[in-house]
Amino acid sequence: MVRAPLVSILSLVLFLLVGAEASAFDRTEKHTEHGFSVDRPSHFEARPLPPEEAGLVAIYAPKDAPTDRRAPVTHRVFLADGVTTAGDVHRWALENLQPAGFEAQRSVRERYGRKPARYTGTFFDSEGKERSLFVHAWLGGDDGVIFVGECEPGRLRREKRAFERVSMSFRFFTQGDVAKERAKWEKHYRRSGLAHADKRVEVALAMVDGWCLKDTEHSVILYHGSETEPLLEQFATNLVAVRKRLEEDFPPDRPIDALSVVRVCRDRGEYLTYGGNAATVGYFYSATQELVLYDARADRSGPMPNDHPTMQTLYHEACHQFLYHTASALSPHSWYDEGTAEFYSGSVIELGKVQRVDGLDQRERFLRSELPKGRVPKLEKLLRMTQEQFYAEADINYSTGYALIRFLRTSRAAAAHPSWESLPTRYFEALRRDWRRAAEGLVLSGLSGSKYRAALNRSREKALVAALENVDLAELEDAFFEWIRLGY
Repeated sequence: MVRAPLVSILSLVLFLLVGAEASAFDRTEKHTEHGFSVDRPSHFEARPLPPEEAGLVAIYAPKDAPTDRRAPVTHRVFLADGVTTAGDVHRWALENLQPAGFEAQRSVRERYGRKPARYTGTFFDSEGKERSLFVHAWLGGDDGVIFVGECEPGRLRREKRAFERVSMSFRFFTQGDVAKERAKWEKHYRRSGLAHADKRVEVALAMVDGWCLKDTEHSVILYHGSETEPLLEQFATNLVAVRKRLEEDFPPDRPIDALSVVRVCRDRGEYLTYGGNAATVGYFYSATQELVLYDARADRSGPMPNDHPTMQTLYHEACHQFLYHTASALSPHSWYDEGTAEFYSGSVIELGKVQRVDGLDQRERFLRSELPKGRVPKLEKLLRMTQEQFYAEADINYSTGYALIRFLRTSRAAAAHPSWESLPTRYFEALRRDWRRAAEGLVLSGLSGSKYRAALNRSREKALVAALENVDLAELEDAFFEWIRLGY
């Protein structure tokens, strides 16, 4: 056997290692609107940006990340105005990452006229689980570009080289040209004739790889998957159907000038990485008017049933969006807001229309089991609960709020008492009317903060008083509890 020279073997190994490392970072992401590009590992993919993270311009997670929990490792990129020194980075990290430990590390040379600053540490995520941190900032001019690598404990040694590689891959340049992509979407929406074209363009430009969008008259749906997938069409059809039903049941007193954004994550893991709560399938984030949910199906063959948790969550959160928009950005009392949204989660859609709204048997069975235990709240208490009080016992209060709305809207007992049957409508119309007057006054006077919140609460209380006029609450409560017991 002829042995190859040792130097040749070493050269081959070195070539393979360098080649493997290079191929692992074969994806350059250009952020021309922000003046830089960055490499990411090829087995990572871009993820949508959680709206509450200020300055976040990119986030990457493994393509094979678990589908049922937060991604075990992520690479994030932030633009931080005014962060120009190592001390600024430290303060920025304390405010935005809230590390439990944070230590400076030996850094690298200045590049592109930007000074580096590097740290490692730990922090606790929203579920209280510890995560390891790697932070590298490039500082210059009047801002900092900050790379944040995070991973599960015990993975930092393995992931650190990738974190370092990504943080060193930044290439800075002058303001880039995104005009071509923007012009494409502007032309598309000019031809479409859809309202809110400017906002639709911004939503489209912020879309990350692997996602597509579908427009409806009042919404834009962002979907992680192909635009040809039947589920996307089903979401759009059902969203339009629920919107039409809500417009019939809650006629707007003036045109709604708002675009609803609906984001459908591929799985629970992506939903959690985006910022979703582990106990939910979806949520409505009023600050950005975005409805976020994920495909929770175990079997993804065929259409999604009306009563699937993901579809019911779509109807529930779409109701929140609609009420928020038609009530001039005011959320009603929680019993009404959550109860009404939960009521419409029972929508049955056939042939593109809400044919009926079914009851939620699981909610009603749960209440029947809790009523003898005295855990179902009295109506006087339920009707005036704050959001915090309502959420403190969510299972009981969500179920009771839903049952009360269903009782008032559908029961024979309520139909026999006009003041009961009309209570939900009278409440909402009074709330919308009083709040609109109050809100216009607040804008003119420039009030905000605690005085603004006090005005919200006054409008809610006035609406409740108006709704309960000529209603014997004790009689209503007896009939309501009887309805629960008998399972009408």
